[in-house]
Amino acid sequence: MPHPVATILFWISVACCLVAQVLIVRSVVAARGLPAARPELPRARGSVEVMWAVVPAIALAALLFFTWRAIGDQRRDTAPAPTAVADR
Repeated sequence: MPHPVATILFWISVACCLVAQVLIVRSVVAARGLPAARPELPRARGSVEVMWAVVPAIALAALLFFTWRAIGDQRRDTAPAPTAVADR
């Protein structure tokens, strides 16, 4: 895949993951403001909900970091080497 296409695809993926994570965290925060749970409808613990929202965000951030670094390494490896001018 050519570099410009791969870079565009990478940033589209980053944007989609960012939107998904924002919506996940928003739903967790919004659920904390709900009225008290009735016995017939138990609610999950808040700390567990936050963990399920934060752990994937950290994993995606690590994936973003290592992918971005790999793209940079690949560009450096395929860049044309500077040519030396021979002394006359």
